[in-house]
Amino acid sequence: MMFKAFFKPAALAALLAAATSAAAADLEISGAWLRAVPPVSPTMAGYFEIRNRGDRVVKLEGADVAFAGGAMLHDSRTGEDGQRRMVHLDSVRLDPGDRVRFAPGGKHLMLMKLSQVPRAGESVEVCLTFANHDDLCTDFPVRHNAP
Repeated sequence: MMFKAFFKPAALAALLAAATSAAAADLEISGAWLRAVPPVSPTMAGYFEIRNRGDRVVKLEGADVAFAGGAMLHDSRTGEDGQRRMVHLDSVRLDPGDRVRFAPGGKHLMLMKLSQVPRAGESVEVCLTFANHDDLCTDFPVRHNAP
């Protein structure tokens, strides 16, 4: 009640919008895309670059995608035997100023248990999820090859 006495509803809405915008402005996603796969594929990989422009550590934990039953962060590494393997990452830490690239042959987002498979030329929303930050959603175009 006391809060309403000092702020009119329109001013309060503007204040909340500015706070939400500032929270999202500290993280920047660029170059987002999903690799096109055959329509019967149970998985597909996503790639992007994320930059932490904020002043605190942020931990990326995964993603939420409407057409996938799960999403995990992976890295591709070469073992002692010379074989490339996918390794699950519980999270990816981004210190202030850090930029992390998810690209073919390295870190990537693995979407699993697909209920539908988007085709090349389509664009779908992917929401990156964090341990200590609001989700960050953006469109991921579906392509056969890197842009």
